[in-house]
Parts: sequence; structure tokens; C-alpha cells
Amino acid sequence: MVKNVIFLAVFLFGYTVQAITGFAGNIFCMPVGTLALGLQSSVSILNATGFLACTVLAVLNIRSIHWRELGKIVGVMLPFVALGAWLDSVVPLHALLKIYGLVILAVGIKNLVQRKQSFLPEWALWGVLVAAGLIQGMFVSGGALLVIYAVQKLTDKEQFRATLSAVWSILNLLYAGVQLYQGHFTHEVWIIVLCCIPLIVLATVVGGKLAKHISQERFLKLTYVLLLVIGAVLLITS
Repeated sequence: MVKNVIFLAVFLFGYTVQAITGFAGNIFCMPVGTLALGLQSSVSILNATGFLACTVLAVLNIRSIHWRELGKIVGVMLPFVALGAWLDSVVPLHALLKIYGLVILAVGIKNLVQRKQSFLPEWALWGVLVAAGLIQGMFVSGGALLVIYAVQKLTDKEQFRATLSAVWSILNLLYAGVQLYQGHFTHEVWIIVLCCIPLIVLATVVGGKLAKHISQERFLKLTYVLLLVIGAVLLITS
């Protein structure tokens, strides 16, 4: 019971951040969920709640979606999400979580300390999308890598939030459908998902109001600070 309450508290915080930035909800929730509920249950819960929360955000901001980038991101990531989900079932991946945490930490530090934004070449951005798909499939946490791509391609903060929300809505729906078919949505999982629904509504309202008062510069700084926090969380909990 205590573990469920802790998870729900972290969920509310993570999804409020998600409503502000368009990413990072599941990245905050996944480490705590894995420790409190187990990896498989956490993946199922966060796929379902991720779909619900991101669909709400995407619909509310549908005019800001960059449809071409949405198609490109989903088209590249989707097969690697499937590959990551398969790897998750056959390979021990705790060491990979530490590597993932170090990469995210390095990206956050680099972008916070450099005065002038640097840009990755196009071929490297494709690699970022591939890696984001793999991490999403394994840990439902590909957002920290996708943001590296999105910051360069989606320079308007509303377009950033709306497009990333649409990406997670599509990917989470497809992955949740697979897990439902495989029987991973147990009675306990459904109960926690139902408990999360009012928290999604609250987080969306609060996060949406906060997002309107954050400038583009502060938005980017918040994004990079979140990467630092996420990297640290992954290193500590993995």
C-alpha cells in the first residue's frame, strides 16, 4: 500500500512535468515504479497512463502539432520500440540503465554549460531517433533521448509540447495494445491505472497553466535541468 502511494505521488509530479514540457513523465515514474511495483507492471501502467495523458495534451494543442516531424519520428522509432520490447524479454538490462543515465547526464550538462547551442548533423539525429525507440521499448523512457532531436527540429515550445505529446500518444497506444494482448494488464495494474486517471487530469491542468508562464529560454533550461535529474535518478536506482 505504501509503495503504491509513493508511486502515485511521483506519478503526479512526473505527469505535471510532462504537461509542461511534453516529455519526462514516464522517465521520472519508471525507476520508482520498477522498485515499487516491478518492471513489467510499471511498463503496462505507464503505457496506459502515457497514452491517456499525452492524448489529452495532443488534442488540446492539435493546431501546434508539426505533422511532418510527427510522421518521421513515429516512423523511425516504431520498429525500434518493437526491438527494444523484445530485448527487454530476453536480455538483462540493468547495466544498460546505468549507461543510459550517464548519456542523459552528459547531454544535460553539455547543453547547460555551453553558451551557444550546437547542432548535430542529420545522420546523428537519425541515430538519436533509433536509440530513443530502443529505450522506449525497453524502459518506456525514450523521451530524454528524443528531446535531443526535438530541441533541434522543433524550436517553438508549443510545437515541441504538442508534437512530442502526439508521438507518445501513438507509441504508448500501440505498445499498450500488445501488452494487453499478452495478458500483462492484471487486476492490480488496472486498479493503479484507474487511480492515476484523476491525477492525469490534475497534472494536465496545473502543468498547462505553468507552461503559459515559462519563456522559450527558461523552457529550454528547464528541459536540460530535467535531463540532469533524470540521469541522476537512473544512476541511483539502477
